[in-house]
Formats: sequence, structure tokens, C-alpha cells
Amino acid sequence: MGNGVRIFAALEGDLEAVLACGWLLSMNPGVTVTAGPPDRGPGAGLCARGYMDPHILTQDHGNDALLLGAASQARRLAALLPGEGALDLSHDPPIGRFDLLVAGRPQPGKPTGWSADAQRFGAVLVAPRETPSHLGRSIAILADGPPRELKSFRIARRLFPAIASVHLILDERTDPAATDEWLRQLDCRCPVRLSMVRPTTDAQSAASLDAGGDLLVVERPARFWTSIGFEWRLAALLDRTAGAVLFAL
Repeated sequence: MGNGVRIFAALEGDLEAVLACGWLLSMNPGVTVTAGPPDRGPGAGLCARGYMDPHILTQDHGNDALLLGAASQARRLAALLPGEGALDLSHDPPIGRFDLLVAGRPQPGKPTGWSADAQRFGAVLVAPRETPSHLGRSIAILADGPPRELKSFRIARRLFPAIASVHLILDERTDPAATDEWLRQLDCRCPVRLSMVRPTTDAQSAASLDAGGDLLVVERPARFWTSIGFEWRLAALLDRTAGAVLFAL
């Protein structure tokens, strides 16, 4: 992600968790966080069905009220969260390339109004259900397929340098040699717990909840998945995961 990290926090729905994630991320050296209205233009990247909808073309005109509310929330968070966080509030949707998009939870039955374009965002961090007091100390990683470099976890290591523990969740059909290679690929220099689960959303969701981490890192499967297959899988995990969720585009 280069020497610096640019992050855009999309202000929509419940602002507090999104702003808290941005505040916590901005405490890391070299990280700049801009919070502003979501991009409601047509997207060109991965979209989670029922969550990231690239076809909403209308632009709301309530940005001033949105930013006033965000400024009030940010002042309150500054008193609650330790450290020297900083948020730059913008009247404009994201312009240019960002390493990360921070987004709120989808409302049931209502798609969000921003799009996650892989040409403009390297990854998406979905805020947890409640305001976080910290992020990235205890990480669960959901992965399958053959061992490989973990793109999403590489981003997580850059964003969260104080990782204390990792819980790796693999397909139960993974053989011992491949499991050893997965662990070697992690190379996280912290305690690692390993779980083997059935490759179904129900089993993976249950294992993610059991891991108890504050961040779930979802690695896209190496085997062929159509976009819609990953979208449904991700949407189901978001419905059932209380903590923050990170995935690369």
C-alpha cells in the first residue's frame, strides 16, 4: 500500500461505528482518514449482493446535515477513545485512489448507496455492529483452497501493527502438509490457533463467532468462484458476524 495509507470512511446509516474505526485507524503512523458522503455513482468493482449496490445513481443533497452530525459524533468519540486520532471531514464523495474503504453495516433489506470499485479501493473494512474500542488485536482469518500469500491479511498487518493473536479457519479437507504451508504463509510472529471446518457458510460463520476476535479477515477462495458466488457468501458472513470484517477487492 505504499509508504502512506489513504482511507475513506463512507458516512451513511449508523455513523458512530464507522467514525470510530476511522479514528482508531488514524492513530497508526502514516495513515490518513477522510470521512465523507458515499459514492453513489455506478461502480465497476466487486459488489456484495444486497450490500454494495453499484446501480444507485441518485445523489442525496443532505451532505451538510450529514457532516454536522458526523462532526458531533467525532467530537464525542475523541473524548471516549484514547490516542491521537484525527478525521478529515469532506463534503465530497471519494476522489482518486484509496487503500481502504470503511463502511457501515447494511440495513436488512436495504442496499447501501455506495459502490466498492476495485480500481479505486484496495480493500473494504465493514464496521462492527457496535462502536469498537480497539481494532485488529485479535484476528480470525477465513481461508480455503491451496496455500498462498494472503492478500487481505497482508493489508491487515499493515493497518494493525499490534496484532496479538490469530485464529486461522481452514477447510476441514486441507491435508497436513498444506496446513503447515498455510501457517508458514502467515508468518505473523504471534500465537496462532487453528480450526478446521466444513466449507459451508453456516460452519464458517459459527467458527468465526467462536474465534471471538475483533476482526474477521475474509480471503477470497483461490478456486474459481463467480462474482455472485462470493457476493452471497460474503453477505451471509456479514449478517452473522458481530465484529469488523476486512476483505480485499
